[in-house]
Amino acid sequence: IVHRDISSGNILITAMGGGLLIDWDLCKKLKDIREGQGHIERTGTWQFMAAHLLLVPTRGAIPHRGDDLESFFYILVWIALRYMKHDFFKNTLIDML
Repeated sequence: IVHRDISSGNILITAMGGGLLIDWDLCKKLKDIREGQGHIERTGTWQFMAAHLLLVPTRGAIPHRGDDLESFFYILVWIALRYMKHDFFKNTLIDML
């Protein structure tokens, strides 16, 4: 299964410090994607989408598990830049993100 909409708003941190991925309404089974069942549309929060999904025309890119992992990486970078101490000026950081 690929989630296809991994974003900072879809990750909850529990009181025990664990994480929970929510909002599974856009997910697809990899088997269904490979067999061409249902149409593949571009979905998700573009700031956290895998690069190859953004570079291919809307219906041309086929999502893979690695795309969800790439989204997690972008979220980690975004959270680190947003909440950890750094030397960037606010306007520079806004332009980067």
